[in-house]
Amino acid sequence: MKFRRLLLSLVVVALLAPAVMITATRILEPTGGRWVRLVSFTPYAVVLYALALLVLLLPLATGRGLLRRASAGVCALIVPLLALHLWWASGPYVGQAAAAAGSGESFTVLSSNLSFGDADAARVVEVALANDADILVLTEITPTALRELNRSGLDQAFPHAEGEAVEGVDGTMVFSSHKISRVEALDTTLRGFAMTVAVGDADIELLAVHPQPPTGDADGWRADHAAVRRAAASASGPTVIAGDLNATLDHRPMRELEGRGFADAAEQANSGWQPTWPASGEMSVLGVPVPSMLAIDHVLLTEELVATHTRSVTIPDTDHRALLATLVLR
Repeated sequence: MKFRRLLLSLVVVALLAPAVMITATRILEPTGGRWVRLVSFTPYAVVLYALALLVLLLPLATGRGLLRRASAGVCALIVPLLALHLWWASGPYVGQAAAAAGSGESFTVLSSNLSFGDADAARVVEVALANDADILVLTEITPTALRELNRSGLDQAFPHAEGEAVEGVDGTMVFSSHKISRVEALDTTLRGFAMTVAVGDADIELLAVHPQPPTGDADGWRADHAAVRRAAASASGPTVIAGDLNATLDHRPMRELEGRGFADAAEQANSGWQPTWPASGEMSVLGVPVPSMLAIDHVLLTEELVATHTRSVTIPDTDHRALLATLVLR
């Protein structure tokens, strides 16, 4: 009996310790990069709390005395925390697209991180053409990757291109079947650009972005996101932010953009859970492939637009899944 109690206690502690740490970090948001990265795992606390409740069902049903009372007390603490995380995680399942579909021009945005330019260029072009993409936002695009993309027919399918291809992770470019004008570089460490894309009779303000990852003290990550918010605040009319934002919807910079009128396309379209990093099979732990876990690539849009559909797509040789979003002008 004592062994069973000890084993039960160890299992519950093993589940609740990381879950409570995630909850506290999500609420308090400490400044260090490791804490910022921990916030990314906020949805997974739902699983940890739910498993802890399941484990405690046994002593609740069969236990006596102190064990039963202790189990009931722990369950009473878990339930509101689980409810809080379910509320945080509910966005992609309770969007507004069905109730507010647009009736204007429709266009599709494809965002893909090319991972040091190593992504399969032919597959990128294939996905873009197969899904009738109108606008491509490609981050970590290198001169070699650009040549491979054009060799695969990108420049023929998308005659308008802006941005810059750079060695390493710094390059960002936009390719469009529609005319691009008024291009400005963003004040971010990794290259980002603001521009206007003429879609039908409307001018769409597009921010192609790639903030730094939250490493070290994460100050660079915060500074880049602040620059994105400044650019978003100066945009007028229908506006889209697309790229590898290195942040999930649980991070404060993303919530601040939401507070300024930007909706996440996947959330609005009721697309469900669509993690984009790491691409499944691109990473492994002790030889076990790691599935896609975090939604850090996004298409964000203002109220003049509505997202009707999104999905993520595998691109070989990159650690990100590409994100496709179909948007409609209201």
